[in-house]
Amino acid sequence: MADLSYDTIEVGQDFGPSKYPLKERIARHLEAVENEHPWHRERSPWGPPVAPPSILGNAALRFLDSISPVPPGTLHAKHEIETTAALRVDRQPVGYGRFTDKYEKRGRRWFVFETRWRDETGLIIGKSKLTMAFLEEGGSRKEEEGGQKPEIGERKGELTAILRTLTQEKMTAYSEDSANAVRGMSIHVQSEAAKKAGFETTVAQGLMSAEYISEMMTSLLGKEWFESAKLSLAFLRPVLSGETLSTNGRLAESALDGAVVRRVYETVTAGTATALVRPD
Repeated sequence: MADLSYDTIEVGQDFGPSKYPLKERIARHLEAVENEHPWHRERSPWGPPVAPPSILGNAALRFLDSISPVPPGTLHAKHEIETTAALRVDRQPVGYGRFTDKYEKRGRRWFVFETRWRDETGLIIGKSKLTMAFLEEGGSRKEEEGGQKPEIGERKGELTAILRTLTQEKMTAYSEDSANAVRGMSIHVQSEAAKKAGFETTVAQGLMSAEYISEMMTSLLGKEWFESAKLSLAFLRPVLSGETLSTNGRLAESALDGAVVRRVYETVTAGTATALVRPD
């Protein structure tokens, strides 16, 4: 299968259905992000175990893989994820996707891919919108991701921070099912591919930081986070294997203003997380 390219993308073209193997992937997914919440492995308020809402982001990337693999080193700049129901592990997510935009900006060629998800019973469970940019001609890359950087810097969140060290084992567990990993060309799994793309070593998927924000929201909101999660994130800088991230956040109006930073307090992911909270 040929790699995805700017010229072959047809805006408005529909794809699907695409079935995501949630039941088969959930154990490795949870291992990768060190999520120990009992609802993911044991009984939950919905009966069977449920997956973190953020897993719809990876499901969307695997959907894109099934259409055409993205070239190694393609910039994952932004991702929006929304759920409308808990993602029960005993029900397979089924997605329908569409390229909704492509454009040239800041010397790069960008595209937007949106997906809508139901489970195997037909229940609508969520949607995803990702924005990516192809490498510049010649294979060069820029450090910045996600557009203009917010002024966050060093900060203390009002919520309990989550610390994670991104070992290669965890990064592999998270990304091993991607098309590039399977063919030995993933910048997240194979160091040779990462170096060829201009990195010192392997790079973590930006969505790994989304998992930590989702875990923080689970602690804050519990059941309501699973039923109506909304994540809107910009991936600002690459995170290399071996680096330690701290996820913190503060309540800003009715939304969580969150950030993921390196131990040297350089912001790598920023955005908001919201959910519908019912009054007591």
